[in-house]
Amino acid sequence: MGNMNFIQKSNLFSFTATRCLRNEYFHNDCHICIDLCPKGAFHIVRNKLTLFENECVGCAGCIGSCPTEALEIESFDPNGFAVSYQDQKETTLSCKVSTPCLGVFDVEHYAVMALRSNRSVQCDLSHCEGCVLNQNGVLGESIRSTIEETNVLLEQIGVEHRIDTIEVKEEQSERRALFRKGIEKVKTSIVNTNESQAHIAMTTAHHKLPDMKMPLKRILLKNSLKERVGDMEKTTFEGSSSLFFNKQIDFQSCTNCGECTQFCPTDALFPTSDKQGIFFSQGKCIGCGICEDICKPKAISGKNEFDFVSIAFERAEQLVHYDMVMCHECRCPFPYKGGDPICDRCDSYTKQFKNMFTMAKDL
Repeated sequence: MGNMNFIQKSNLFSFTATRCLRNEYFHNDCHICIDLCPKGAFHIVRNKLTLFENECVGCAGCIGSCPTEALEIESFDPNGFAVSYQDQKETTLSCKVSTPCLGVFDVEHYAVMALRSNRSVQCDLSHCEGCVLNQNGVLGESIRSTIEETNVLLEQIGVEHRIDTIEVKEEQSERRALFRKGIEKVKTSIVNTNESQAHIAMTTAHHKLPDMKMPLKRILLKNSLKERVGDMEKTTFEGSSSLFFNKQIDFQSCTNCGECTQFCPTDALFPTSDKQGIFFSQGKCIGCGICEDICKPKAISGKNEFDFVSIAFERAEQLVHYDMVMCHECRCPFPYKGGDPICDRCDSYTKQFKNMFTMAKDL
């Protein structure tokens, strides 16, 4: 096992611990990769996710599931593959021919392929049933669930073509080497200039967590959506989504402490210029739940509504804003919510120890 603060590698597979939500926030309990790994190569050591390199077989089945792209494989880049899919002659995704395990892809990858190629994407799942990696059907079920979520997204966008699956096993040609020599990392060569600039801007922004950044797969999806939202009849949808998230803040409960903005790994929550309010961007939120967990008064909650325009163009909504007034007890500024101008700390103290302030003549 390597140091938690560095990249752990097993042959071609790597795990960047500093990008992992669980490792960067003590109370986060994300365990997706642990549940998916057929070899049990991921373990929790002192509440930190750790890769046991000698147990990892580099199958890539867990890569697509990671919301922050902390998992990678050197011989295959799903982001580059998704962008270049429109130029590929082989339209069927198959672990026997063109890709590693289809668990390497997430909803964003499949959606980018469909949106940019304007054609249906075929996924060969005929080998999943007998695959040694698909123990108890866990990995296969995860792949199918990802495809189903993608099709729901494409339907909402108004795209006719879908991600189709091939379930019946047919005669296959001999399997090519899974990780072919000479495969180049195509991320920097394929992603267009605008996407590269957006990526740089995201990764050099004032993020608080080391190495944490906006996942490139999310940037690719948002750039693909920009080309579509103008033709959509409906862009706002009610209900929950497995991919997009919205937030709301209760004005009376929020103390404007700023902890939610400090711990947000992608800056989806960020303070107003005067530090007296909070903005939220749907396009940046990855649904990690850290903000809701860290908020002591539980003022932050989910909102069952999302808008593709706001997501694509990263529009920010001001969730709350306060006027700062002077507390008449401690003479310190605090976010005013109406009524007697006294801060919560002084108000709580005077109520809890009110007997101390009782004059003898009032007894």
